[in-house]
Amino acid sequence: MLDIAGIVLPVFFVVLIGFAASRLKMIEDGEVDTLLRFITRFAVTALLFRATATIDIATALDPGILAAYYLPAMASFGLGIIIARAFYGQRPGEAVASGFTALFANSLFLGLPIIERAYGAEGLAIALAIVAVHAPTMYLIGIVSMESTARDGAGFVAALNKVARTLARNPLFVAVIAGFAFNLTGLPLPQPVNEALGLMAQAALPLGMFGIGATLTRYRLGGDLGQTVSFVALSLIVRPLFVLALAALVFDLDPLALKVTVMMAAMPGGINIYLFAVLYKRSEALAANVLLVGTFGAILTVTAWLAMLT
Repeated sequence: MLDIAGIVLPVFFVVLIGFAASRLKMIEDGEVDTLLRFITRFAVTALLFRATATIDIATALDPGILAAYYLPAMASFGLGIIIARAFYGQRPGEAVASGFTALFANSLFLGLPIIERAYGAEGLAIALAIVAVHAPTMYLIGIVSMESTARDGAGFVAALNKVARTLARNPLFVAVIAGFAFNLTGLPLPQPVNEALGLMAQAALPLGMFGIGATLTRYRLGGDLGQTVSFVALSLIVRPLFVLALAALVFDLDPLALKVTVMMAAMPGGINIYLFAVLYKRSEALAANVLLVGTFGAILTVTAWLAMLT
């Protein structure tokens, strides 16, 4: 168990350092925003482009792995909407934003470093394949659902147009598409370019973990904490349980693929769950609560999942 804690705790300690630095005003909000812009526009972009440009597509993009991860994520999203409507009396748009908290996991800044520490380079390759299509897939599901169900939504076709515009402006999505396009040429990355991208990519995960912690000070607990716990449980317990059942019983994934897929699904919601709520001005308080409680609660649940899968 101490070995498992040694995998998880250093990652969350970096998050806590960012949280403490922001709380103690050792780093200002404007500096945090600048840091996050560097992370998303440059460091993570370099990481994703390099990964997708050099990945073995036939091996990495395993349909069984992707289905075992994404089908349960969508099921958790749907279950979240049902819970929000049936138990908390939310309107359709609010329910979609609430369900989104159970759909979008922090697979990048928490998932990747934990997977690398737990399962090495082979496990990281599987995790990167999941991450490569994570944001566009989740935003497509979320935006189309919101625009199709909210009273003031613009409809399905307009939703697809909105998704296309949103993704076209997203540097992470552009990096993934460009990386896959380069991969398909069959050309190797020039050595100086590969090394330069590698240096940039090294900054992505530690700075991302620090940045997550720093942003958490912006949110405050409030509202119905029982409701918050319900949606945190969907993310940290129910979603990985769905993945485990599907990966083991339906797709019969090999042990490493099963472990990586479950662990990626066990990550808490990232900042995107709050940004999505703010975008539509629905369930912002719940999204902030789930982000805050889920991130700190994951210290225990992620450790437990790792221990169970060992």
